[in-house]
Formats: sequence, structure tokens, C-alpha cells
Amino acid sequence: MTSRASELILPLTDVLEQLGALIETPEFNPLSAKRVFRLAMSDYGARVFMPSLVRSLRVLAPGIELEVSQGSREAMMADVFDGETDMAFGVFPDKVPEALRMHTLFIESFACLADKSTLPESGILDKDSWLARPHILVAMQSGANNEIERALSGAGLSRHVVMTLPHWGIANQLVAGTDLILTAARRSFDMTDSNSQVQIFEPPFPIESFDFKLLWHQRREGDAAHNWLRQLIISVLNSELNEIS
Repeated sequence: MTSRASELILPLTDVLEQLGALIETPEFNPLSAKRVFRLAMSDYGARVFMPSLVRSLRVLAPGIELEVSQGSREAMMADVFDGETDMAFGVFPDKVPEALRMHTLFIESFACLADKSTLPESGILDKDSWLARPHILVAMQSGANNEIERALSGAGLSRHVVMTLPHWGIANQLVAGTDLILTAARRSFDMTDSNSQVQIFEPPFPIESFDFKLLWHQRREGDAAHNWLRQLIISVLNSELNEIS
């Protein structure tokens, strides 16, 4: 295949899918639908909304199957653009390729986690004490391109990261019985038992909150099943946020 032919594959695929959407009936029956959707997200995203989504799908659309993958922000965006993934969930830049569409699902803030026995009676640490402790970083790749490091850099500060992990869930379990501090998205601590060995507390310096977004390609907007699933995800998350508030 020539390089020119390769360049034409994606545009032609888009045109064919759009034509198919015009020819096919726009009706969609969730109860009888048979479909596999490919979703991309971190285990943080999976923890936040997948349990409620799966429960809803088993009742409303039992024939729909999900294949969930994980990747860096850049990789997930590329897979959505190339058609390898139907939807991606995470923190994406405000400016994305024109063909991609985004919807902010919620705004997330940060919190810290440490072993209670290593904290003062107040249950929090001041900035100097926080900086003096070893830290866990949750990121798909090491480096300063994350919200916490940017906040520190902006204040002329740095921390000592002794462990970098790609998984949110296991990070919580590494804090108890150590002097480590984990600073992460607040919802990643939702399942932390208030009677456990660890304590959640506010960061001792401001960290900018972030938008958790749903990302898809415009070529999917003529797909009734895709539109239905997007709206279900938004509805499921809105219900959960209303319960919390």
C-alpha cells in the first residue's frame, strides 16, 4: 500500500460510516441491541463510574458488551481519532483535533492520604512537613507533566517521589504502615474506610482542580447506539453526583 493510499483510509472510513448512518434506521432498541463498545480509561475512571454503568447496562441493554483498555492521555486520544476506541475518559487538553468531541463529566480536586500514626493530632501536615516526606506518584509515565508537579513548580518547590505507579487502586494500599504520602484525585479515596489506619487530609498548598472528560470522534455522532451509551454514562454520573451532594 502506498503512503498516499494509507492517508486516504481514515477519510474514506469516515465517509462510509456517515453514509451508513444516513441509510440505516436511526432507531435503537437497547433491550435487543448486540454491540461491543471499546472504552479507554485509567483504573481511576473505572472506579468512579463503571460499577453503576455496568449495573445499568445489565438491566437496560444486556446485549451490550464492553472492552476496557488503559493508556496514556496521548495514546487514548490517538486511538479515538483512529477509530480504535469508541470513547475515552480522562484528563485531556482543552484544545484537541477538530474532529474530536468532548464533554466534561465532572470537576475533580486533590486530597492527600497518609498513615494516621505519622500525622500530628490535627490530622494534617503543613507545607514543610509535607515536602520533607517521601511521596507516591500515580501516573502513566514519570515526569513533571501532572497537576501536582506543575503546582509545585509554580511555587518554586519540589518533592521527593520514591515510587511511581500507573494504578490508582493499589497506591491507596501502600500508604498504611509507612511514612509515604499519596496525593491524588479525591474520588480515588472514596472507598477509604473512616476507621482505617490511614487519614485523608487537604494538601498544604493549592493544586488546581481538573475536568474529567468524555472524548469521542465526530464520526460516531450518527451512531444511535453510541449516542445512547454516551447519554447513559452522563446520566449515571449525574445521578451519583446528586447523591453525593
